[in-house]
Amino acid sequence: MSGKSSYQQILHYLKLDSMYYSRSTLGGERWGIALPPFENTSMFHIVTSGRCFVLVNGESIRMETGDLVFISRACGHELKANPENETEFLFDLPIKQISKHYDTIAINTEQAPQTNILCGIVRISHPAGERLIKEMPDIIHIGREEHVFSNVIGEIVRLVIREASGEFIGGETVITRLADVLLIQAIRTWVERDIDIKGSWLSAIRDEKIGKALSKMHSQPQVAWTVEMLGKEVGLSRTAFSNRFSHLVGDTVLNYLTHWRMNLAAMKIREGAKVDYALSESLGYQSESAFRRAFKKTMGYSVSEVNKVFRNDAV
Repeated sequence: MSGKSSYQQILHYLKLDSMYYSRSTLGGERWGIALPPFENTSMFHIVTSGRCFVLVNGESIRMETGDLVFISRACGHELKANPENETEFLFDLPIKQISKHYDTIAINTEQAPQTNILCGIVRISHPAGERLIKEMPDIIHIGREEHVFSNVIGEIVRLVIREASGEFIGGETVITRLADVLLIQAIRTWVERDIDIKGSWLSAIRDEKIGKALSKMHSQPQVAWTVEMLGKEVGLSRTAFSNRFSHLVGDTVLNYLTHWRMNLAAMKIREGAKVDYALSESLGYQSESAFRRAFKKTMGYSVSEVNKVFRNDAV
């Protein structure tokens, strides 16, 4: 498998846990909203009509209808009609809760011009997605006029705008599902268009030899891989493979494999998998007790505490 095929495979692992969505209707030129960081999550904003500015980490981004901004890791930021405006804290605004995971905000709706924004808080739960987030820039801005919007992303944006502009039956469900797909497409676009990715993990995936080895480990975690076995798979000696892997990935082969397996286990347990011999064997362990010991040593908490830790991290 080529390096290009290896990193494209990683994109298929992207899995979103939708946590919260909000649709805002904001009138006039004086509004401003201060949003707090939501730990261990990512956030995005899509302008479905009008314009606004997103201010994050000292950067001001002008957003027009159809633009999307993805804030990859938790950090406080501001949405404003104009960069110099004062802001109100998000939770001090008149929020109307539509459902457990969806609300609306309306400010000065009698004033013109009006801006409508769809915001979402998501968690990328698969280990591949979590590694990807660590290597992404804080902000990805994809403008309506960029060529990528002529295809898949553009069609999704248009559907989101249509749903957000009316009170259609099931609109909430449609919007959230479309937003999930849109966000994954935006991340894919960034990976494929960014020719200067500096992160070690993505660089390793794009490497012909190490990318192939990573693909083997990712897709077959049940195999009792050794450094020598993986070296043979990619046509390198044990020493040459080990050195090249550590240089590109920034970790040893077996330590990386263990962390990959344990993060897969945590995801499966959160999704309801039973911790038994079958799960242990699927991750390369010959007994449940060996798996449990490895999990506790690697993750710092036991398998019985996975859901508790996950809840504490949630918004």
